[in-house]
Amino acid sequence: MVPVLLLAFIAASPSEQYNRGNAAYEAGDYATAVVLYDSAAAQVTHADILFNRGNARFKTGEVGRAIADYARAHVIDPHDPDSRHNLEFARAYRPDKVTVLPNPVIRLLAGVLRALSLGTARVLTGCLFLAAAAALSWFLVRGSRAGLWFAVGAGALFLYALASFASWAGEVNPARAVVVVPELALRSGPGDDYKDMLVVHDGLEVTVRQHRGRFVLVQVPGGQGGWADSSAFERMFPPR
Repeated sequence: MVPVLLLAFIAASPSEQYNRGNAAYEAGDYATAVVLYDSAAAQVTHADILFNRGNARFKTGEVGRAIADYARAHVIDPHDPDSRHNLEFARAYRPDKVTVLPNPVIRLLAGVLRALSLGTARVLTGCLFLAAAAALSWFLVRGSRAGLWFAVGAGALFLYALASFASWAGEVNPARAVVVVPELALRSGPGDDYKDMLVVHDGLEVTVRQHRGRFVLVQVPGGQGGWADSSAFERMFPPR
């Protein structure tokens, strides 16, 4: 019976799986909803799928995985207030409270730069560079003032789009990860027999610094860190 159900999940289109996931979520069957959203997300990347999977994961107690999904949905659609709100709520819900607050000036600047989504910033950076180069060539060849002003305007917009893309590039750094087990001891070395340095919990966001076999060295907010099995973490933005 299970293989037949799995075959049905695989055969269905992403939209069908997404709708079935929504139905399962509304029925309170959050574990099945996660499976269906997983199947849809494996075929297409969409903010709604990731957001709803984050909701289902949160309902099943997977705070870390929910945070990862909310963060991904926010990158795809930064103008959606729901993904931002749920991301902040899930972060406040986790046991480990982050006491290191971001610089307000940097946060304000990031908000200005991230008015564009990552995809939009990527496309605009290329298009505006070509437009500015073409207008500058037109000015140099024809001596047209209109070409010069167009080149200046396109160049300014290009710099903004480039800065926006660079800001998002830091946000989707593959080194970003989140703890996805209820409790985890970070140790002084890459092995189970090393001394415990720090205990962290589900939902804490970390930065992966080194790999050694099945172990990774991670840094927590504030600078502390240690080694742990890589299976205890989920990459928020895995490399493609």
